[in-house]
Amino acid sequence: MRRPSDVSEDKGNQGFHLYVMRHGIAVARGDPNFTDDDKRPLTPEGKKKLREIAKGLLRLGLNVDSVISSPLMRASDTAAIVAEILCPRVKVEFSDYLRPGGSLQTLVTSLGKRDEHRSVLVVGHEPDLSEGVAKLIGNSRANFQFKKGGCCRIDFDNFPPRPPGTLVWWLTPRVMRKIS
Repeated sequence: MRRPSDVSEDKGNQGFHLYVMRHGIAVARGDPNFTDDDKRPLTPEGKKKLREIAKGLLRLGLNVDSVISSPLMRASDTAAIVAEILCPRVKVEFSDYLRPGGSLQTLVTSLGKRDEHRSVLVVGHEPDLSEGVAKLIGNSRANFQFKKGGCCRIDFDNFPPRPPGTLVWWLTPRVMRKIS
């Protein structure tokens, strides 16, 4: 991993930056008001914390060309909040590859066909994100776990991106909120 001082964007890198984020704090599973798991929204606390997290990422210099989210409400709400603060002109896109049980690796492969997008933030769910990140950095046995609102950066030296990438940083929600 790189030093913490290398958290901001490397302007000269012609490769690909992938930011992977887990959705924020959502209404509890099994809540009788939200029987459809796909429609569970973020809680008011989850939204507040995500705004602070996004402001922390902004202070770190995070800049993305594209934001892609799972279509589930808690992830799409997360992506909308983060995009509004980081890159208000970027429209959030949705991908079934980021649904629970989806494949982060397949999504990254498909991103290799979009030459104009070299810095992408994806928002999804556990345990798929942790497993996907481990495979993308070439260590499928790594035991990563994203906290709600947690984010990491993986760099690929070349475009289109092909594993293994380099894990540049892994930040907890608490750290990002303190940076804000």
